Amino acid sequence: MAAKSWINSPGPDAGPLSAGMHQIKGVGFGGTQAVKTIEVSVDGGKTWKEAQLVGPDLGKFAWRQFVLPVKLASGCYVLMSRVTDVQGKQQAESRIENTSGYSNSSWRDHAIIINVL
Repeated sequence: MAAKSWINSPGPDAGPLSAGMHQIKGVGFGGTQAVKTIEVSVDGGKTWKEAQLVGPDLGKFAWRQFVLPVKLASGCYVLMSRVTDVQGKQQAESRIENTSGYSNSSWRDHAIIINVL
């Protein structure tokens, strides 16, 4: 199983957000290893900030919740998350194509676009 993560909130259906502080929340999975870190990008993957892991570490095969407080000015943002496991293996940027399209865990394909007024 591949490492994977995604952002749950704010979601693309939330409508325009007001400028100011927001909590970016989501979940991550280390694949066959425990999660070491989860990072969040608000600029389409150009820069990354480490999110805070929430709740207990239940070891490998366990999902971890994360949160990152960010101050957002007016504009359009592309939110992404990526996970790194305890062995240093990072979630893939691009999907690996397969016949049925299953197992796409790439961080680029799971981006969320939000607008801030």
